[in-house]
Amino acid sequence: MEDVDVHVSPGLSREAAARLLTEHGPNALPQPQPPTLTARAVRQLADPLSVLLLIAGLVTLGVLREVPEGAAIVAILLVNVVIGVSQETKADQAVRALGTLAAPMAKVRRDGVLQRIPAAEVVPGDVIEVAAGDRVPADARVLTAGALAADEAMLTGESLSANKHPAEPAEDGTPLGDRKGELFSGTLIVRGSGTALVQRTGADTQMGRIATALEGGGKGPLERELAQASRRIGVLALAAGTVMVLIGLTRVGQGQAALLDIILAGVALAIAAVPESLAAAVTTAMALGSQRMARLGVIVRKLSAIEALGATTVIATDKTGTLTTGRLAVADQVVVPAAADRAVPAAELWRAALRCNDARDGLGDAVDVALAAAATAHGVRLPPGERRLAERPFDAETRSMTVITATGGGPLLTVKGAPEVVLARCTPGPEVDRLAAAVPELARRGLRVLALATGAVSLAADPPGSATTGSGAADAGTDDLDATGLTPAGLVALSDEIRPSARQAVSDCRAAGIRVVMVTGDHADTARAVAADVGIEPDPVVTGASLDGADRAALLREAGVLARVDPATKLDLVRALREHGETVTMTGDGVNDAPALRHADVGVAMAGDEGTDVAREAAAVVVTNGELGTIVTGIREGRRLHHNVASMIGYLLTGNLAEIFLVLTGLLLWPDLVVPLLPVHLLWINLVLDGIPAIALGLDRPADDPLALRPRRDGLLSRPAVTRIAARALLIGALVFATVEAARHLGWSDEQVRTQAVLALVFARLTLAYVTRARRWTFEHGWWRGRAVLTAVAATGALQVLVTLVPALGALLALTTLPPLGWAMALAAGLATPFLCDLLRIARPRPPQARA
Repeated sequence: MEDVDVHVSPGLSREAAARLLTEHGPNALPQPQPPTLTARAVRQLADPLSVLLLIAGLVTLGVLREVPEGAAIVAILLVNVVIGVSQETKADQAVRALGTLAAPMAKVRRDGVLQRIPAAEVVPGDVIEVAAGDRVPADARVLTAGALAADEAMLTGESLSANKHPAEPAEDGTPLGDRKGELFSGTLIVRGSGTALVQRTGADTQMGRIATALEGGGKGPLERELAQASRRIGVLALAAGTVMVLIGLTRVGQGQAALLDIILAGVALAIAAVPESLAAAVTTAMALGSQRMARLGVIVRKLSAIEALGATTVIATDKTGTLTTGRLAVADQVVVPAAADRAVPAAELWRAALRCNDARDGLGDAVDVALAAAATAHGVRLPPGERRLAERPFDAETRSMTVITATGGGPLLTVKGAPEVVLARCTPGPEVDRLAAAVPELARRGLRVLALATGAVSLAADPPGSATTGSGAADAGTDDLDATGLTPAGLVALSDEIRPSARQAVSDCRAAGIRVVMVTGDHADTARAVAADVGIEPDPVVTGASLDGADRAALLREAGVLARVDPATKLDLVRALREHGETVTMTGDGVNDAPALRHADVGVAMAGDEGTDVAREAAAVVVTNGELGTIVTGIREGRRLHHNVASMIGYLLTGNLAEIFLVLTGLLLWPDLVVPLLPVHLLWINLVLDGIPAIALGLDRPADDPLALRPRRDGLLSRPAVTRIAARALLIGALVFATVEAARHLGWSDEQVRTQAVLALVFARLTLAYVTRARRWTFEHGWWRGRAVLTAVAATGALQVLVTLVPALGALLALTTLPPLGWAMALAAGLATPFLCDLLRIARPRPPQARA
C-alpha cells in the first residue's frame, strides 16, 4: 500500500488507524443480504408452466367453481415452490462459512506499542507481527522475516509450506504461490516469525475476492433442460390455445357451442399441457437416489447434482487433497554404500533426518513431518540423551537447515537442504558424484529432492553445557555451523502422497468417456509427474503464466494439466468448458476451489481432514471418506438416474402431448362432445396414474453397468428426443382416437365415450413405461427384472379398473361402466403401443447407448 506513509517501528497512530478503519471499513469478508422468502417464491413462480398452471387453477376455482380440481392445481404449485425455496437457501451458507477461517485476533504495532486487537479492526498500513501458529489477519507485504514460512495450501493447492522473505512487490498476474514477499489473509504461519505491512483488508483480500466469486452460480444440466422443456411446452400450449380460442369463438358465434364449454376446454388444454407429476417424480427419484448415495459415502447437498454427475463429460480435479492426500511422503531414497567405519547406511540417513528436524507429534513443517514419519517406518529413533547444541533454521537464501547435536561420539553437525548446497559442503569423491548424478532423474519424476550430510565438529569456544541457537550465539558456534568437509548421508525424495483409489478412479472415468483435467497451484514438473502417475494424460501442461494471451479460453479447454494457477483461473476453466458445451464436475477441498465448485455443474468437495468448510458449503456433493474413487460411485449413480430421468420425461411428455392432441381433436371433430377429457380426468391421470409409474421409472435399475449409459451430449430434450416423443404421442393419440370414434359410432353416451377415452389412454400409457425405459427394444433381454416398474404398472392398472367398475368411485371422477367391447378396445390400445413404438425404432435406428 504505497499511499500509506508508515514507519515500521512505531506503526500507525491511534488516530490514523481510526481514520483508515472508517475509510476502508472492517476487515471482514462480505456478507450479502439474502433475498426474502417472498422474493424466492416469486422467482420459483416465474416459470412459464407455473404461470400456465396458476391461471388454470384460478379459472377452475373462480369461473368453473370446481373446488377439488382447482385446489389440486394450486397444491401442486405450492409443493413445487416449497421444494425450490428450501434448496435455494442452502446456497447462501458458503459465503458465511468463510468467516470460520478469519483470524479472530491480530498483533499490531500502534503508537510504538505491540497490541492484540480484533482482526476486524486491522486496517491498511498497520504493521503486524506473526509467528508460528498464527493465522494471518489480512493481505500484507513482508518487512522482516526469520525463517518465516506459511501454509498456503488453501489458496494455492501446494503441499509444501511457502517460504517468506522481504521482496519487491510482485507484478500483476503473478501466481500466488510465487509471491514470496506477501502474506495472505487466512493462511497459517507454520515456521519462524516476521513483521509485515498490511496492504489489503476485507473484501479486497484474496480471501475476500473468493467470497465475491462465490456469489451466484448457474443451474445444473437437469434444471436447464427442464426449464427449456417448460418454455417449449408453454409455447406449444399457447399455440394450441390460440387455435382453440379462434375455433371456439367461431362456434360460439354460430351457436354451436356455449362459452362455458370453451372455457372448460381451455382449462382442460392447460392441464393437459402441464406434466403435473414431473417435478414431484424427478424430486422423489433424486431424493431416494441421494439416500442411497449417502450410504455409499456420497452426501448430496443439491438434488439436481445427482443427475448432473451422470451427465458429466469433464472432471476438473484438484491435485492436493483430491488425487493426493495433501501430505508429503518419502517416495524414494538414495544412500551411500556401506563403509567399514560407518553404521548401516539407511539407518544413518534416517538418524540424520531426525536430528535435522523440528516436527513434534506429527505437527510442523510438511517436510519435517514426512521425514519423521519415514524414519519411524524404518524403525529408526535417536539415541536417548541426544540434545541440540546449535541450529540454523531453514532459510530461503541458504536453502538448508543446519544443527549441531551432542552425541555419544561428540558434537555432530547435520545439514539438510537442496542437493547442490549440501553436496558442495561434502568432501569430493565417488559417493558425492553418485548422489549428484541421481538428482536429475528424481527431479524429472516430479519429486522434491533433499540431501543430508554429517560431520564431526568441535564447540571449543562454547562453555560446556551451553546451547547456541538461531544463527549462533558464539563465533565458534557460527563457524561450526558453516563447516565443510562433511560426509554425505544420502538423498531423500518426497512427493505428495497419491490416494489409493486415485488411479482406479481415473481409469474408470476414462472408460466412461469422461476427460479428467488436473488443476493445481503446484509447479508444472510436479503436476506432470502426479498426472502421469495416476493415469491422467499430462499433455498439454498449461501454466497460469501462459494464459495472458487472447487464446486463454482455448488453452483452458485443451489443457490436460493446469499448473501454477490461482482461484480466478480455476473459475475461468469451468466457464470456458461450460461455454463449449461440456458438463463440468469440479473436485476440490480448499478455499481456492470454492468459486469453481459453486459455478461448476457439479461441485464435489472432500470431507477429509484436509477439507475446508468453505469448499463443503460451496459444493453440491461432499465425499465423506475423502477418496476420489467414491466420486465414481456418484457418477455411476448419476448415470443410472440420468437414464431414469430421461425415461420419466419421455413417459410423461409423450402422454401430455397425446392429451393435447385429443383435446384439440375433440374441439375440431366432435362438436357434440366438445371435450373428450374433462379437467378431473386429466388431473386423475396426470397426478395419480402417471405419478406412480413415473416414480417407479426413477427407481429403476438398468441391467448393465450404469457407467456404460453414456448421456447424449445434446441433452435430454434434444431434437431427436423431441421428435421421438412427438411421434409416440401422435401414435398413442391415434390409438385413443380410434377407440373414441368406435364408441361414438356405436351410439354410446357422452359419459361412456369419455370413459372409453380415459381407459384407452391409461392402458396405452402404462405399456409406454416399458417403451421409455428400454435402451433398444421394449422387450429386450432382462425387461422383466424391473420389479419397481412392473409393480407400479400392475398397481396403476388395478386402480383404474377399480374406479371404472365401482360406480361410487367412478362418479367422483365422472366415469361410468363400459361394455366388454370397451374393455377390449382399451386393452388392444395398450398392447399395440409397445409394438408400434418398436416399429418407430426400426424406422429411425439409434446408437446402442442412446436413450429410449
